Amino acid sequence: MDRLVSLYERMKKLRESGVRMKDISEETDIASSVLSSLYSSVLPMYVNLLSNGEEKEKALDKSLQQVNNVSKRKLLGCLDALYEKVHAIEPRLINSKNNGRPFLDDIEKEAINYLPNAGVYTGLYLAYSSSSFSDGLKVEPYMIASITDGDTMPKVYSQNMSGDYYTGVGLFSPFQIGYLMFNEQKRLQLALKVVYLQLPIIEYPTFLKGIYLTHDYNRNPIARRIIFIRQGDEISLDEFAKLHTEVIPKEKLTEDQLSYYHYTCEPGDVIKSMMLVSPEKNVDDLKREKDLLKLL
Repeated sequence: MDRLVSLYERMKKLRESGVRMKDISEETDIASSVLSSLYSSVLPMYVNLLSNGEEKEKALDKSLQQVNNVSKRKLLGCLDALYEKVHAIEPRLINSKNNGRPFLDDIEKEAINYLPNAGVYTGLYLAYSSSSFSDGLKVEPYMIASITDGDTMPKVYSQNMSGDYYTGVGLFSPFQIGYLMFNEQKRLQLALKVVYLQLPIIEYPTFLKGIYLTHDYNRNPIARRIIFIRQGDEISLDEFAKLHTEVIPKEKLTEDQLSYYHYTCEPGDVIKSMMLVSPEKNVDDLKREKDLLKLL
């Protein structure tokens, strides 16, 4: 399709979805007055002339004669960039931005730009970290799913010790930083689990390492080292649901698993915190907490 025609159709859809010309201007770095002239005068006439059999070149020249703030040279010079930026605008993000969610909107907006980076991490993984139950290695299945139409962030999946899997979102930036974010509890309970990954420079890595922050069963925050070992391509959710999380005792670890254990389960690889009654209400309670944690 002619890019000018496609641009007009996309702008019409955005306007019909409630996106203001001011919003389109901010997303494209083009003045609102110029975009308004294009949308209300130049492009409608251009489309109409084409439908009546006019040649593209002549149709564009005649359409531009209606306005004095859009030149043919500048329009054609920025057309490709304008086309890409307008087609990248998501109406729901713009509308929600106007409703006052700047932090969440900025994350989702940036995540769309990072979608191409997520493809190299798609697949099934086993994650290794320290166990809270015993001196062993916890092994958890994770899966990073392929992007589907309409996704702003890739879906990610993890299994818990009860055998249930839960869904989260991933964010893989081009700056060697990745995030996996989950709610580990029922929808009406907020219990965030966030995995911070170091993304290697090489493409399609066989393993990823990072730190994850979650809560123990007493809702105390805890942070651990974690390693993701790629097992292969993603699988169906029915197959993923059959996998399970387990804790392998130290004496039963294989040679590779022992290497994962030494990386994730040594002193200093786990950071815990506790909620304590604070009768004195002073900084001495911080020392009490650290002393108690040494006994655990």
